[in-house]
Amino acid sequence: MTGKRAVCVLSVVFFMLLAVLPLFGGAKKEAEAGVTTIRVWTDNAHEKVLRDAQVARFNAGRGKELGINIENNVYGTNFSDAILIALQAGEAPELFRQDGKTFTDFVNAGLAVPLAELPGGQALVDQYKGELIPNLHTWDGKAYTLPYSVTTYKFIINKDLFDAAGITRMPKTWDEVRECAKTLTAKGSGQSFGFVLGLKSPWTITSYYLFPSGTNTGIGVFDNDKLQYNFSAHTPMVSAILGMINDGSVFPGYENLDADQMRAQFAAGRVGMIPGVSFDVAVYKDQFPANFNWQVIDVPAFTSAGSSYKEIVQATNLLAVSTTARKNPEKSMEVFKFFYSDENMAEMYEEGIYIPYRSQAVALAKKQPTAKGFAEFANVPQKLLLLPSPDSEVSVEGLVYREVYLRLFANGYNEPAAAVLKELEDRYNNALKKLSAEKLNSFKASSDRVIKR
Repeated sequence: MTGKRAVCVLSVVFFMLLAVLPLFGGAKKEAEAGVTTIRVWTDNAHEKVLRDAQVARFNAGRGKELGINIENNVYGTNFSDAILIALQAGEAPELFRQDGKTFTDFVNAGLAVPLAELPGGQALVDQYKGELIPNLHTWDGKAYTLPYSVTTYKFIINKDLFDAAGITRMPKTWDEVRECAKTLTAKGSGQSFGFVLGLKSPWTITSYYLFPSGTNTGIGVFDNDKLQYNFSAHTPMVSAILGMINDGSVFPGYENLDADQMRAQFAAGRVGMIPGVSFDVAVYKDQFPANFNWQVIDVPAFTSAGSSYKEIVQATNLLAVSTTARKNPEKSMEVFKFFYSDENMAEMYEEGIYIPYRSQAVALAKKQPTAKGFAEFANVPQKLLLLPSPDSEVSVEGLVYREVYLRLFANGYNEPAAAVLKELEDRYNNALKKLSAEKLNSFKASSDRVIKR
């Protein structure tokens, strides 16, 4: 057995153990206490402290009345592998955080359960009538998950480093970001740098760069009006990032950093600028406390004329249901409803952890959130909803787009960025031709994409 294959096999065994071990603990609790353990798996580390407190209250109160014990497991960067292996092995938790990149595959493989097939599920789905989006919440007309929060995108700076470098004007364009990065790096004398990347976490490509740039392009990576991919539109941003890399303004070793490590470097005061997502408010408050003056500013524009579109936001889902839930359908739905409850979300909102999708949750809040940066992330008066793209439906020859961006930022191409992105765009649009008209049209933009909640 080769070394690589041995490592692969050991990794699979490790994740299988992660998937199976909670079962034994759950079985023991059920035998001893006469309760049913319902397992929930997510990678939402930013909410863990408050969520664990909510779960503890439920288990000691209503859960005891209903004979339910929630086992809440939060994974790190291995989450996608762990849930995939657990689902395929038939050992999945009853509820799990839905990943937009792979969930369509789970639905097509029959590994996920429509909410209406659980007792009380249809009544919950009906609360979101007219708001569920095909390929994001529903597949073939059946709801598999529900919107939970609104994810917004901004940019975060270390104001202390800006002040030390004598920068008084915050960057408003990507060209200005590059210039600021040069100045910050020079002033840092090898101790701090202007910018940071984390190429070990592919999700950062979309969440930190492509989706936020929708305020400049009007799309994420897929044009839901024209039903075509458009990667070339992001060329100005990509060129600026490559420029910072060539300038030596990016934190060294970024090729081997994951998302947590890049955020940890910012929180340690070693980075001047980093893209931000609304859940990063909790990251810099609890997970990696940033004990300096950091500020939230708008996503950089592509030109000095400013951004051309409303700010792109995501109606982010929380949980989906696996086939394991069929063994205890009533209790699994009780836990699903508990996680989605307006009361719990109100607490999350108060602590600045989530921007609620439902205005009813905001109305229940006993205080307004005071977490640093939350007000700026929540301040998006006109929100253009990011619609899903057919990534999971197309079979593309060559590298998928996240891998292309990762390779670009690792200086893995000899061609100019514009040429690389155009070739990527052509490959994806050629792959779209193999989709049925019905499937492709299911990604068509609705007439009104502005969130009113």
